[in-house]
This record gives sequence, C-alpha cells and structure tokens, in this order.
Amino acid sequence: MNRYIVIMAGGVGSRFWPLSREKKPKQFIRVDGDQCMLVQTIERVCNVVSSENCFIVTNKDLLRITQDTIKDFMPIENIIEEPSRKNTAACIAYSTLLLKNKFGSGILSFIPADGYIEDNVNYVKALEKAYLAAKSTKNLITIGIRPTYPATGYGYIQCDRSKGNESYFKVKKFVEKPDLETAKKLCSSNDNLWNSGIVVGDMDTLINHFKQLLPNHYNLLSEAINQDMQGFSCTNAIEKAYQEVENISFDVSVLEKTSQIYTVRGEFDWDDMGSMEALSKTLKTDLKGNFIKGNYCGVDTSGCVIYSEENILVTSIGIDNMVIACTKDAIVVCPRDRVQEMKELVNELKNKGYDNFI
Repeated sequence: MNRYIVIMAGGVGSRFWPLSREKKPKQFIRVDGDQCMLVQTIERVCNVVSSENCFIVTNKDLLRITQDTIKDFMPIENIIEEPSRKNTAACIAYSTLLLKNKFGSGILSFIPADGYIEDNVNYVKALEKAYLAAKSTKNLITIGIRPTYPATGYGYIQCDRSKGNESYFKVKKFVEKPDLETAKKLCSSNDNLWNSGIVVGDMDTLINHFKQLLPNHYNLLSEAINQDMQGFSCTNAIEKAYQEVENISFDVSVLEKTSQIYTVRGEFDWDDMGSMEALSKTLKTDLKGNFIKGNYCGVDTSGCVIYSEENILVTSIGIDNMVIACTKDAIVVCPRDRVQEMKELVNELKNKGYDNFI
C-alpha cells in the first residue's frame, strides 16, 4: 500500500513571538542550521517517502511564502491550500478527503512542520514502525516520546503496555498540557510518553473516524470537494464549508474519543518548538548556562535564553532564568517558566492596536 506524508504548516506560532509572525510563522524561521524548520522537515520525511508523495497543507495567506520556501525541495503542486485556519481537525479531514479522491487508497502520516528532531535515523525507524502498525491494525497510530523532564506545555500519552507488541502499545488516555505536579507524576512512569503530534492512518480508517466523530466535517468537506474540485486550490465551495466547520483540534475531536488507537515509541530527541524556551534545545551554552544566539554581553547573568537578530547587541546585569528575544522591531523579556503565556501577550498586543507587530 502506498505511503504519503502531509506536513501541517499553516499555524501562526503565537507562543514563539516575536520571532514568529502571522506573515512569517516559526516554520519559516531558521532556528537551527542553514534551513528553516519546514525545509528541515521535508528533508527528514523524504527519507521515508519520495518528494512526489510528500504534501504540505497550509492556509492561503501563507501560500506564496510556502511556494518560495519549498520550490527546490518538492513539487509546489503538492501544496494543499486551506481557505482559513480552522484547527487540525479541518486540516486533517480536508487533506485526507482530497488525497483519497486523488489516489483512492494509501496510508497517510500527518506531521507538524515545526518539530525539532536531532536523530533522523531513529525518527525514520519510528515512522516505518507506525506505517506498519497502521497497515496491520487498521487503527490510528501516534508516535510518543519518552519524557526527559516534566513539561507542562506538551500533551502526554498514557499507554497500556499489556496490549500491543514490541513495536506499538494501546493508548489508554491523552493528557493535554498538565500542571507541574501532574507532569512530574506522568514522568515518573515508563507508561507515559510525550505526544509528538504525529498521526498515521490508512485513508479509510481516517475517513471512518470522521464519519463517526466529525460527521459535520465529513459531510461539508466531502460535498464541497465533489461539487467543485480544482486540484488542491481553494474553491468557493471549500471556503463556504470552512466557514461552517467547527474550530477544533484533531486530538480533542478524534484521538481522545476513539478506542482504535496505538502508539509507537520514538527513540529520538524531540521538541515541538512551541515556545521560546525550546531554543534552549538548539543553542549552545556559555559558562554561566546561558543559551545564546546573536550579539550578547552580560554581567552576573545565568540560565537565560537570549536570542538577537539584525546584529542588535543585547546586554544584561544581574538576571537569572529569563528569556530575552530581540528582533528588528520588537523585544520580549519574561521568566523562562512563563513563556507558555506568550499567546496572552500577543492577544494583548491585538487589543492595544499593535497589529503590525503580530
């Protein structure tokens, strides 16, 4: 059975502000290495499928920047264009129905564009296991990562190791972004994994889940595709359907409700680059434990994440465990343990009329 990969690249990345902006979200930023996160993801997954079987789903506002970014790495005709952001349930349902219409059958893997992966070899092995598990079980498959610390910004997968085999385990429960005490308890057991956001499933298995758990998504989107199919471009029918579908995540609407789901344990270092704190995974440290990129000079400063663009010099005296991010037009300073609140700051910027900075 043919394998396909869909990279989800339509998010804004508000918690990664000020580096991530609406017109150039974090997946288009070069955080580590010579390529942006989207291109790094393309190069990584093309070790599993050919570039012709790799697709990207994004919204129409990001179509041009996506085309310009990927043109040397995969066919630009493989971009699936959403009319607006309606969360991952609509994104996955729409992409699945389009590819089912085009290919008839196959196994799909949906992969976030902004994952930070250090070990490509074991990443490929985990995806291979997930494809095989999806084919043999006809269930949905996730990829989980062994927690290395009690993260409160990630979702967790609770596994039942008595059900499954050496390659995959039955999922008992999803726990979404727990508080610190709950995260510590989850990390103390080998039965709990971080949710990487990767989902693998046979096209028919996915569609059956939409019919059962998201009937409105299925009916509206399939009708719109049948009514006005124009490749992967937006049509008036699709725009209308997107206006009517609920804004809800695939995790909440499907994964947390289905019993037909297993997880493969990925033996690779992973981070979802969900906030500025994630830069501590990609940057080298100085003698005081500061993670630094760009021009910086400090006194009595330790444990900070410091990121500077445009050759702007950042300086500090007497601070610890802070995030300082500086771009050509915005600066943010906050404690490292409060970076998950960045979306609230972005909302406040909108309320105060600073739309040009978002």
